[in-house]
Amino acid sequence: MKYALSTLCLLAIALGPAGYGQEPEPPPKADESVELADPMVWPDWKGREIVLLKRVFGLQALFAIAPAAVADQARRFPREWEQHWDGFGKRAASEYGQFVIYAGIESAVQALHHEDPRYFRRGTGNFFQRTGHVIARTFVARKKGGGDTFALSLPAAAYGSWAIASRWNPRSLHGPLSVFEWGSSGVEMKASANFFREFWPDVKGFFRKK
Repeated sequence: MKYALSTLCLLAIALGPAGYGQEPEPPPKADESVELADPMVWPDWKGREIVLLKRVFGLQALFAIAPAAVADQARRFPREWEQHWDGFGKRAASEYGQFVIYAGIESAVQALHHEDPRYFRRGTGNFFQRTGHVIARTFVARKKGGGDTFALSLPAAAYGSWAIASRWNPRSLHGPLSVFEWGSSGVEMKASANFFREFWPDVKGFFRKK
């Protein structure tokens, strides 16, 4: 799917989204909301704003958009857009527009819904236990004052950004089915990023021992 392909390209080029949480040496940042490693410190508005600006205007935006635009160009998605530079420009601009909208919605809902945007690794247990932790923490967020809450920011950003982006996409991509299909790809991308955050330090540590 579209977002899954974007994520895989991003992991290959930039070593994946940022592993913010417990890791002292995270890979380059691409999907973080707050640069804090201490789960006891609550992200403030200023910190969220700074990271959002870095996210949408920094290199991480390029790393997220370029592979997706190239992939869309290669498979002629959407087919109504040309295959030459004009078409690539439209695809790149569309990817960036949706990226900015996704980041803005996600950050705003996280702040208003009092969600902790950071992913904290389990780091122990077998593969299935840790994968279960990844899935759970994709849909459940820590809340201020303790406890957990449904991560409302995930569906709001994933489906909301595509619903808005479909307004400038060709008519063939309009409609609720298209929003559901490609919005679900955004959910898939988030889960893939958390999976990477969970297991990448193990892979990195394995090669360091070689």
